[in-house]
Amino acid sequence: MLATAGGRAVFHLRPRPPWRAPPPPATTHLSHSAPARRADHHRLPLGFLSTMEVGISSVYLGQRAHSATCSYSLDDRLQGELDDMNGEQRKQETVGAFQKIPMVMPATDILMSAQRKSRNVPPTKGIANIAKRERNKGAKQLDALMKELSVPLRTYTENFPKRRDLHPYERSLIELTFGEGYYEQVLGRVDTLRKRITSVGKQHASVCAKSTTKREAEERLTEGRKKLEEAFQHGKHAVDDLVNVAKALRSMPVVDLHIPTLCLVGSPNVGKSSLVRILSSGKPEVCSYPFTTRGILMGHIVSNHERFQVTDTPGLLTRHDDDRNNIERLTLAVLSYLPIAVLYVHDLSEDCGTSVADQYITYKHIKDRFGDRLWLDVISKCDLLGKKEPISFHDADDVAQYRRLGPEGALRVSVQSEIGVKELKERVHELLTSQMARIKASKAEHETQEIRTSVVY
Repeated sequence: MLATAGGRAVFHLRPRPPWRAPPPPATTHLSHSAPARRADHHRLPLGFLSTMEVGISSVYLGQRAHSATCSYSLDDRLQGELDDMNGEQRKQETVGAFQKIPMVMPATDILMSAQRKSRNVPPTKGIANIAKRERNKGAKQLDALMKELSVPLRTYTENFPKRRDLHPYERSLIELTFGEGYYEQVLGRVDTLRKRITSVGKQHASVCAKSTTKREAEERLTEGRKKLEEAFQHGKHAVDDLVNVAKALRSMPVVDLHIPTLCLVGSPNVGKSSLVRILSSGKPEVCSYPFTTRGILMGHIVSNHERFQVTDTPGLLTRHDDDRNNIERLTLAVLSYLPIAVLYVHDLSEDCGTSVADQYITYKHIKDRFGDRLWLDVISKCDLLGKKEPISFHDADDVAQYRRLGPEGALRVSVQSEIGVKELKERVHELLTSQMARIKASKAEHETQEIRTSVVY
């Protein structure tokens, strides 16, 4: 409404009556006469999109097109939910979140730093009354101590990645390294400690601010400082646990999803680590006992001015996936979630301690499950073949054939005698070059799909 008062124009804004319903959330607004207006933002009910299939392709909605004469807007609630889902999928396309987590100070260092900084906080200038000045100083020092203790804890809980935002490979690493739920439990305990510190600090700062004498203010400052330190000491183990979690996560190998990766797989002690040493810059431990490799070890191959990745994985025993330990499950995580080419290693001499029959069973299981990957079979320790009697004597026909020849097209190699090493490097280069072509084709297909989806919407 426009009115005049004293020659001046006065605008009276009339609020919308509370009983008037808001405009419908789902709008398709076309206007050729009025300026474009932004629709109200509403979100779908919590969990609405959680019922959708997780693996569906990303949907990219086109941006609103605005002009002086035309405006088009989609349902803002659905747009918001889809943006959240797309953001999560985009995060999952890359790895490396563990290298971005903040440095965590030990609990003792946090407490000592907070004590030192808070004691140096002066009272507000200009307060002449001694009692007022003392209670002002006490309240400010308690508030400073509270903040110096709680702010780092808040930084940790906010900057450590949420597991739902991680790449599936990194999510599996967290679960297999710490156990189901431990990561979230530690972060939850740190946040609980932060809330406790904040509550105690505010309470005692308020009490100190109400002191009537200098002596009372000093006593309440001492008591408040003691209570804050006790509260922190009571929960400091959560901070120390987070220190260990951070160290473990940052030490995990970084895998670049855009660089071809060769993954060595096989039973324990078949010679995977020895092959990694001759193929790449990785220097894993080489010993003659099972499960030497207890984690994912990364190296790099430089061939014809191209850089590739190679990873050594823990050995797989002959048993059902549900019965595998976390060391073996690391191998399955790499096979399941990373774009890799497989170099499967066989030891037909049985020098590894695993019978040919058991190796065959494990090989068939992994081959049937991950056979869509680019694949190269290698028979290691070929210089030992024929020099010792095999452990097993009664084989089925398929196992007997596997014992004599190995898988079809398998390359025979001996690191000790340098047999087949040159050919292995050539075959690996060809394999990784093909993997590079696959990665580029997949990336181009994904970008094309994004463009098509944007045009449609």
